This record gives sequence, structure tokens and C-alpha cells, in this order.
Amino acid sequence: MTGYRLITLAAVLAVSSIVEAAPPKRLPRDLYKSGTAIRNAFRPVVSGSSKATVTILVNGHEKALGAIVGSDGWVLTKASQIDAAATITCRLKDGTKHAAHHVGLHPGYDLAMLKLKATGLPVIEWKSDRDPLVGDWLATSGTGDLPLAVGVVSIRRRRIPHQFGFLGIAFDDDARGARVTRVMPNSGASRAGLLQNDVITTVAGIKVSVGRELRDHIRKFRPGEILPLRVMRKQVEFDTFARLGSPSQHLQNRGIFMNKLGGQLSFRRGGFPDAFAHDTVLKPEQCGGPLVDLEGHAVGINIAREGRTESHAIPAKVIVGLLEDLKAGRRFAAPVTRLDPVDPPPVPLAH
Repeated sequence: MTGYRLITLAAVLAVSSIVEAAPPKRLPRDLYKSGTAIRNAFRPVVSGSSKATVTILVNGHEKALGAIVGSDGWVLTKASQIDAAATITCRLKDGTKHAAHHVGLHPGYDLAMLKLKATGLPVIEWKSDRDPLVGDWLATSGTGDLPLAVGVVSIRRRRIPHQFGFLGIAFDDDARGARVTRVMPNSGASRAGLLQNDVITTVAGIKVSVGRELRDHIRKFRPGEILPLRVMRKQVEFDTFARLGSPSQHLQNRGIFMNKLGGQLSFRRGGFPDAFAHDTVLKPEQCGGPLVDLEGHAVGINIAREGRTESHAIPAKVIVGLLEDLKAGRRFAAPVTRLDPVDPPPVPLAH
């Protein structure tokens, strides 16, 4: 594949020189980085990894990609894209489908291990001796002959700050806790049945005395997690459960607006202990599968579309170290949330 590395780069440079020599009024779309001509140049790179990539369907809908990590039916994927209680099916490159069930979970890395009733499957080949370097070309495998997208490493591995969950309410202080002054439509709060003038008295078993405490408790949870609430409505107290969303779903500022210009972002895209960034543009449902170098070896698992031109991947060295525990059914404890200076600043709830 080393020779292919030179050929591929030479092909890209040749295309670039042609464009520079006779620049068209507008670059043809097939010459975009995500265009057919460029992806076709990387076809041999994913010829092996695409056979070890699956499409994961949840209740019949495509939700994520997965990497086959065991020939007897083990598949690794992005946990927050799938519902463990739903009907999960994996579709292989040849079109065959296999029912899958949830086995292991690592909340910190947002990884889930699935098990299929299948044998003799092709397995992904890892390159775990070192992380890819900034500037290295990478390709995202799908189940087709062409890569879904190509890009380059932009930032070396580091801890990705915690992304806090969003309940979707505005509130004021109340003698009994935090009084709801507004419920945002299509939010976790609205789906949990919260109403204006409800008073939240307890969050996840912790007493709430003032609104600031409610905000701080919510920020310890991630998008997609279930938040237990105790609520006082007039003189009736009851329990309810709210699935937290992401601030980007409900709040609009310049940063969020710019990030969403390139398409939908991943629901869970932060709080990873180790991940590196690359400039590949992915859809959320294209995460969970392998990211390969020019030798065709997997250097990581795509874990999130984080911004307009940024995606995150969990390094192969981390992945390889977790595989056996996840196959054994281990469910790692959720990491303790650290609200330190590198985490996002608090976002005020809109009134």
C-alpha cells in the first residue's frame, strides 16, 4: 500500500494542477473533497475495511455504522446513536441482515458492543502502535466500494470537554425549589410533561433549594441521558423522567449557527477522555464505523460530528484496549463530570 500512498497523493496533486492551470468559473462538485472523483481515488484504501463495516438499523432506520471486531459476530459502534431497548439489525456489505443485541457499554467513550448470530465474518485490521499525525490523509469506510468521505487529521488526541445536557426550561427561585417559568417545545421537559409554574424539588435524588442548584445539577448530565425529577404541581408531588437534549437543538447563537451550516451535528459529541479531530464532514448516522489510513488499517472509530468541518475519532490504541472487556459484557461506569475551565461556559436559559 506504500506505493498506493504515493499514487493517490500524486493523483490528487495532478487534479489540483489541472484546476490551477485552467480554473473553471466554479469547481465541479465531483472534484470537491467529498466529490466522486476524489473519493474514487481512495477506493483501494477502503477495499478491505468496507467488508468489515456494517450499517446499524434501529427499528428499521439507519442510525449508525459499526466495525466488525470479531469474526463470530462482534460489532463495535457509537452507543448514543442506538437504543438498547429497540430492535437492532446489522446490514453487512453483501446486503445480508443479522439481528443484534446489546452486550457491553463504555459511556465515557460512547461505545457499545453488539453481538450478532453469525460466524466467519471479516474483521477490521487495526493500526494501534501510534496515532495518525496531523496532516495525514484518512478515509471513512461505509459498506460501499467508495469511502463515504475523506479528510486529514487536524488536531492530535486530547480530552474533549464535557457537553452538558439541556432540559429545556427557564426558571426562577421558589421557596420549595426551582419554579418553571417557561417550557420549550420539543424539549426533554415538554416530553416529560412539565408545565409552567411546576416546581422542581429534586434532581436525581438531590434536593434543589434554588434555581442555580438546578442548573448545576443538570450540567452534570450529558445529552441523551435520563434525568429523574420530583415535581410539585400545586399541592400534588410526583416523579417524572426527562431525556436531556443538546443546547444546539434549542439555543441559537453565532457559534451554534455557524457549526450547523454544514449539516446536522451528532447528538453526543463531547465528554470523551481521548479523541483526535479530522476535517471530514460526516452525518451523525455515519459515525460509529472505522476510520482508516492510506494503508487501509483502522486508526480509530468515528465517534462524533462535532462542527461544520470537524469530526472526532477514538484512537485505535484506546479501542483495542477495551475490546475484550466490552465483549465480556462489561458496562463501564459513567465518568465523573468535571466542570473545570476547559469545559463549556454556562449557557443562560432563555426567558
